[in-house]
Formats: sequence, structure tokens, C-alpha cells
Amino acid sequence: MRKQLCIEKKREVLSLITNVTFSNVSCWYDASRRDLKMDLIVPKNRTAHPACPTIVWICGGAYRVVNRTVWLPEMMRFARAGYVVAGIEYRTSNEAVFPAQLIDVKSAVRFLRAHAKEFCVDPGRIYAMGESAGGTMASMLGVTGDQKEFDQGDHLDQSSAVQGVVDYYGVVDLSDASAEKDRAAALVNPNNNVPYFAFEEFLGVGYGKTEAEKASTIRYISEQTPPFMILHGTKDTVVPMAQSEALYDALQKKGVFCEFMVIEEAAHGDDLFYQDEVTDAVLRFLNSLPEGKE
Repeated sequence: MRKQLCIEKKREVLSLITNVTFSNVSCWYDASRRDLKMDLIVPKNRTAHPACPTIVWICGGAYRVVNRTVWLPEMMRFARAGYVVAGIEYRTSNEAVFPAQLIDVKSAVRFLRAHAKEFCVDPGRIYAMGESAGGTMASMLGVTGDQKEFDQGDHLDQSSAVQGVVDYYGVVDLSDASAEKDRAAALVNPNNNVPYFAFEEFLGVGYGKTEAEKASTIRYISEQTPPFMILHGTKDTVVPMAQSEALYDALQKKGVFCEFMVIEEAAHGDDLFYQDEVTDAVLRFLNSLPEGKE
């Protein structure tokens, strides 16, 4: 059976670009090197394409594991809405202690700005988004745009600042942490579902108040902090709601625009966070943000 169709182009075709190296970092006890990669969802036809707002997506994994591609199917909603999406990786805590992870995600932002034309990135509309440990990194990106100590590596002529943050249930306040096992666990989860050694690996064995505060988002909030959206579930037994409440309160005190969405019955990493109602709300938030400085 032969059919002849007249098709109208109603939507843009997208392309997935994989295994893009954005940084080369030390590994294996500083004796070797490895590449850090990102995967990008971009317009297929990029020649003369207008620059797109861009989401830097950061996966969680208790700082111990990361998979830059695992959530990309859920990022397609944002890509269909006109966003470039970059799923990035960073050194995990078995490779390097903080601030290596922040240094890595900042390198990704600078890389995107340096290659903005190639990937249709709008340098004035780059947003950090992450879940769990990725939420920690996204939040830290948002509050450390002017902290040059964390800008290391290539493309240092580019800014690592972002114009907005979407934090899915990230740990944002470690300021009361100590190396004592029971306190380290109870800080984030009174039910001890987060093992204390996850924080020892992240901050370093024997870490103290100085190291914990350095990795705490709330320490860096100022009047110049970009807008935030915070999402947390009422059934989260891994990262308590108190973490997000503390972040919201700190942002409010500095006059930073912030939306706080509490998802009823949602556990840590719950599928509820990726339903259309939530994604639509995140898109409304991002679409409402003004273009910022690069």
C-alpha cells in the first residue's frame, strides 16, 4: 500500500551529543588524570540557531556515585520546551574530597560559556538543577558565583555564575557537623539512613567545622544570590525537610527570590518529582527569570 503524506513541521528536532570532555582532572591519588564528560540535548539544526536557555543537570548519589545520563529521559520535557540540557559528571568522594566536586561543576559552566555558539547556549541564561547530592552542587553553584577560589582549570576567562537554581532535596547545611560518627549521621538523617562515612568521604576523614561550613550553601548566600526553587518531599527519610527549610529561610532573609515546593507523600528520589505538574511548575519558574550577567 502506497501513501503520500504532506507533513507540517510542528516541532523542532533534537539531538543528543554524548561524551563531550569539559575538563581533565587528577585521579588515582593524584598519580593519573581522567576526563570529565557531559552529554547534551541540543537542537539538531544548530547553524544560525538562536541561543537557548540552558540547564546544567547534576545527578545525585550520596557524593559517592554519579551517572550523568540516568535522568536525561526526564530532561526531555525541558528540551522540548526550548532548553539545552547538559548532564554532567563530577569527581565522586572516593576520588577527591570537597571542593573538588564544586570545582568540577564550575568547570562545566565555564566550558558551556566558552562553547556557547557550538551548543546553542545562551551565556546569560544558564541554570543549575540537581537532585540530592546534585542538589547540593547546584545550590553551591548558585551561591558561589563570585568565589574565585573554586574556579580552577580551563576557560578561566569565563564566569561560572548561574542565573538560577532548582534544588531537589539537597543537603545545604553541614555547619554543625563533626567527625563524630553519630553526630555526622544525625545531622542529615536522625534515622541514620545516610551512613556517616558518606560525609567523611565527602569532606575528608577527621573533618571539622571549617570543612563542613565550606561545603554549606547557606554560608555563602547574599543579596546577589540568583533566584532559587526548592523541592522537597514530606516522606523524605534521607535528607530531612529541615535542610530545605533552612535554605528557604536564609534566602528570604537576604531578600533572594525563592519558591519552595513541598511535595506531599514524596520520598527521597520519588517519581512524584518528575510528574507533569512538578515539571510544569519548574518550567514556569525558569521561564520567569530575567536574563542575567554572564
